[in-house]
Amino acid sequence: MEKLKKSQVKELIDRLSFLYSCDLEYLKSYNYYLNKGGKLYLSKINLDSLNLDRVNSIGLYFGTIHDNDRFRLSIEGSKFISPKRNYIKLNEVSFKSYITGENLFKEEVEEINWEEQCPFLIVIYNEENLGAANVKDKNILCYVPKSRKLDFNKVF
Repeated sequence: MEKLKKSQVKELIDRLSFLYSCDLEYLKSYNYYLNKGGKLYLSKINLDSLNLDRVNSIGLYFGTIHDNDRFRLSIEGSKFISPKRNYIKLNEVSFKSYITGENLFKEEVEEINWEEQCPFLIVIYNEENLGAANVKDKNILCYVPKSRKLDFNKVF
């Protein structure tokens, strides 16, 4: 695990604040750790003071860094953000499809607020953030992990 520098944290938080038009200054009080797979964790614990040799994960899984321009929030990470733009609101039918891991069409969602420069949109149902999705052509790609998907036959 590698601790992110304050300048990297500031850059990430400023980018998220810009993309979703919300104030995220309070997130600067956390420690950010990046593993080799690009997963970013946030924690109140400072690992530097603990002298640990090996740590696989600590704190809350906040999201994944794909490259310099693309950071995808996890389900838990999206809960920290109250987006005013770049979000998707789901209706009941599209919500059921989403939590079973199905990709959606733009026509199926209740509301979509999206600007081209934003790679991932926050998915919202009943004022609850459900993670991040990606818009590609007319599809909305679902990133619900396999372990958290619900059984299609039990939902419908």
